[in-house]
Amino acid sequence: MEISYAPMEGITTPLFRTLHRKFFTGVDKYYTPFISTGDSVRMNNREKEDADPSFNPGIDLVPQIISNSASQSVVYITHLGERYGHKEVNINLGCPSGTVVSKGKGSGMLRDKDVFEEYLSSLKTGLSEKEKAGEKIPQVSLKTRIGFYSEDEFREVARIIEAYRPFKVIVHPRSRKSMYQGTPDMDAFSYMYDAFRSAGIGVVYNGDIKTPEDCERLIERFPELSGVMIGRGLLRDPALARRIKGGPKAEPEEILTFMETVLDSYTEKIGTEKFVLAKMKDLWAFMFSAFAGNEKGYRDMCKARTVEEYRVCTRQFVRNSEYIL
Repeated sequence: MEISYAPMEGITTPLFRTLHRKFFTGVDKYYTPFISTGDSVRMNNREKEDADPSFNPGIDLVPQIISNSASQSVVYITHLGERYGHKEVNINLGCPSGTVVSKGKGSGMLRDKDVFEEYLSSLKTGLSEKEKAGEKIPQVSLKTRIGFYSEDEFREVARIIEAYRPFKVIVHPRSRKSMYQGTPDMDAFSYMYDAFRSAGIGVVYNGDIKTPEDCERLIERFPELSGVMIGRGLLRDPALARRIKGGPKAEPEEILTFMETVLDSYTEKIGTEKFVLAKMKDLWAFMFSAFAGNEKGYRDMCKARTVEEYRVCTRQFVRNSEYIL
């Protein structure tokens, strides 16, 4: 079963992805944070580095776009295939951010089902025209929530997606309104799983996979899953994919070496201590709950003002805490 690393803007950078792949096995694909489409292809430096395989060596990389325009999506999907050689492009229909939703992008696309249906219909037509003209088009996968206002919208969302016939759908079984609160609606996911599988569409599960046992229960219930996508669970436990595939859990010193390598790499790339520390503190905000009994040590890490002070605090935190995974 394929394990994918979910994209998280500002956190799963090319540098982080490359180092994670070097230290921890198990992840099959890494998805980039979304690239927002425009009237013409104008990707900023961050987006170019995210999409460019040369900045992501040794990684099976999938770029993700976010859009409210089918015509713009066609242009970007084509560009990502032609310029960077990507075989798959993912469309984000799940981001619940207020800024994104206000533009009718991400999960905002699910608010008006007629608009959503028209978007996918026009996208299908536009890509078909490109293929008929002899252009090679990447396969398109979708990452979606199951509704905007309510989880009860899952049947309508499934119907619209099924008519488009993407080769794969990544389903996060919450509505936009639920954000990341509560528990995923597994009954709704079960319906979409059966509907998509019957239509020959691959199904990937995303949401609240924190342990190998979570994944085992999921596979037991849905044995024909194409894969799982994990985000926050892999940030808390970088070895989670390795553990799911039967490998060992991470040791504290392994975690420490990994995080110090990330720290050194960001210091070399970024230079400015303020921004380096911001990156590291964002990572530790997800990871610190894997360690217990040393809240003061974590507070000391958060208060560090220089890279070297932070390095010492990190070593003390890891070595004086209980690793509870």
